[in-house]
Amino acid sequence: MDCWARMSSTETNTKDGAPLKAPTMKDVAERAGVSAQTVSAVINGDMRISAETSERVRAAIKALGYRPYSVARSLRTRRTKTIALVVSDIANPVFATMASTAEDHAHRHGYSMVVYNTRDDPEREQSYIRTATDRWVDGVLFVATQDRVTSLNTLQSVGIPAVAIDRIPQDYTGPSVTLDNVAAGRMAAEHLLDLGHVHIAHIAGPLALRLARERLEGFRTTVESSQQPCTLHTTSASDWECESGYQAMQTLLRQAPNLTAVFAANDRMAIGAMQAAHQAGRRIPDDISFVGLDDIEVAAYQIPPLTTIRQSFSELAQLGVQRLLDILEGREVEPAQIVIAPTLIERASTVRRRFK
Repeated sequence: MDCWARMSSTETNTKDGAPLKAPTMKDVAERAGVSAQTVSAVINGDMRISAETSERVRAAIKALGYRPYSVARSLRTRRTKTIALVVSDIANPVFATMASTAEDHAHRHGYSMVVYNTRDDPEREQSYIRTATDRWVDGVLFVATQDRVTSLNTLQSVGIPAVAIDRIPQDYTGPSVTLDNVAAGRMAAEHLLDLGHVHIAHIAGPLALRLARERLEGFRTTVESSQQPCTLHTTSASDWECESGYQAMQTLLRQAPNLTAVFAANDRMAIGAMQAAHQAGRRIPDDISFVGLDDIEVAAYQIPPLTTIRQSFSELAQLGVQRLLDILEGREVEPAQIVIAPTLIERASTVRRRFK
């Protein structure tokens, strides 16, 4: 007898001795009025399925208590004690720190962790989500590649708990841990305004992401509400890399030669922007002050050391893991969303504006 036959033969019985029948994909399809193929597509996050149909399928899944591999899942004597971390770029020091901290915290609580690196590719993200469900992980820590809840809905539809960390999709209302990105943008603006800068620029991250929009919002609103007249220039990058900051700064120097201060939406872009300023013959901070965001390790070792808005990746990852473990072990989870306050780390890349 093979494994599946052995498992099926040990199903829990009803009072009259008849075996319980786990709901099937066909049952879900009949209840939702769709085909089994459509049910499978919704579970796997196929974005071609309409929102109305997807919602009808998810409602049927919830009503019936359907789970892929439901027999095997229900008959396990214990959980796998494994969680998955889905990140967008493990080479990014931000996510490398998060992964290391998350794995350490999970290990201390008796869980192992697998890491899936999506490289900011939505299709790869969906593939890894399917892999995670196939391997029966107990829960998922999730860093979104885009502003959609597709992958989180997929996990929800198969009953796998998830906590979103760092990048939170716009319409997601489930458990999450993130930086107060509006406050971070506001803090950077207040610092530069306090130093007397009035010709200011912001290099935003990819505006398809909520956190990039929020950092821009906090910065722009604060600058525009300043009592002193200011000129604000903004540009956005296609990614978060040093090269994007470098290219954005070259553009800003051509468009706004009287610029005296720049806030980049992360440290890596700030470092690239500083390089472009150096090459253009601008002195830092005498001619242009720079502020980054993240406080990655190399920020303190730039020439000059980079002023930045710190978010604690270790705290973010630890809180994310703990929130996921609380859910898995049935503890009360309040509030659903945890927002971490930013901190200004003032170094030598910012200085009071020089009046000529």
